[in-house]
Amino acid sequence: MLQPAPAPRPSILVVDDEPPVCEAVTAALADRYTTHAATCGADAVAVLRAHAISGIILDAFLQHEHGLDLVPRFRQLSAARILILTGQGSEALAAQGIWMGVDGYLKKPVAIATLQAAVLQLLHRPAGTGDLAARARQALEAHPPTPFQPAVWARALGAGEAHLRRLFRDTYGRTPRRYLTEVRLVRAAALLQTTSRGIKEIAADVGYASHTRFGKAFAAQYGVSPSAYRGGIGPHVTIP
Repeated sequence: MLQPAPAPRPSILVVDDEPPVCEAVTAALADRYTTHAATCGADAVAVLRAHAISGIILDAFLQHEHGLDLVPRFRQLSAARILILTGQGSEALAAQGIWMGVDGYLKKPVAIATLQAAVLQLLHRPAGTGDLAARARQALEAHPPTPFQPAVWARALGAGEAHLRRLFRDTYGRTPRRYLTEVRLVRAAALLQTTSRGIKEIAADVGYASHTRFGKAFAAQYGVSPSAYRGGIGPHVTIP
């Protein structure tokens, strides 16, 4: 009698620019998952395009890139859950990761058993209303820099707009529109802090057609104008 084929194993992508770390993480997970490794954002994107990835373990500080800057790109290509694994962590980095839409956070060095348990929990959360809320949050975090249309957002998730808005507010303590605004402003703050791009360009990149409106929203969030924030005034996110 033919035995049914075993279910395919979930695939994990490890993104880290240190080969020993990649080898150690993939070895720790190889008995349960199909593993892939990448040392930079471009290699990771290639893997995401070629394979169905269930989870991404992402170093926050790659050689030439900030790992969190890759999250929006990953979200456009995959619904994989993302676990930040870093040796230079801080409370500010963890908070920034939450707003950027990562699903978990661990500091190096990490015990193999801890890593395995974290990945298992990451990939096997029970489905239900919480899962819908999480998918709604991920859709907002991957939202292109265009005006937000709640009805379109809800329809894409197969839910009624009013129900999804209420579920989202109950789960995350803010409306979907407010959450999207906060995500965009956190991204803008990171760009102001880490790049020399113009304020108008940054405003457009995060979804504001009017840089004046962007300036007002930014000041309401951070208490200072974008230019003042760039000049060192205000509650900067510390990147170790």
